[in-house]
Amino acid sequence: MPLITNRPFLQVDPVVAAKIGINEALVLQQIHELSWNSEEKSEDQRYVRKPYKEWRVEFPFWSVDTIIRTIKKLEKAGYIISKREGKKEKSYLVDYDACESVSVYLLPVCASEFSENRTSRDG
Repeated sequence: MPLITNRPFLQVDPVVAAKIGINEALVLQQIHELSWNSEEKSEDQRYVRKPYKEWRVEFPFWSVDTIIRTIKKLEKAGYIISKREGKKEKSYLVDYDACESVSVYLLPVCASEFSENRTSRDG
C-alpha cells in the first residue's frame, strides 16, 4: 500500500495556529484555499459557499458542532466575513486586511493543486 496519496491535504502555518488556535487556523486556511476555485463572486471577491454539514468533507475528523463553533470564532474575531444564503447556507470570505492588521498570514495556495482542480473542473 503506497504511503503517498493524491488526496487533497490541509495546510496550516504553525505560527498562525499558535496565535489563533489550530482549529481556527485550519478553517481560515481552507477558506483561503477554496476561494481560489470558487465560482461565487461578489464585488470581485470570491466567496466559499457551504452549509455547515458540507464542511465535514473538508474536516471529517470534527463534529458539525466543532465546525460551527470554529467558524463563529473566526467571524467574531473578524478574520472571515460571512453572509447568509438561505436558512442553512452561508458564504465565507477571508478578510485579508483584518488578518494582516494582526499579523495573521496565510500560506500560498498550492499551484499544482489549483491547476489540477481547475483542469479537472474545466475539462
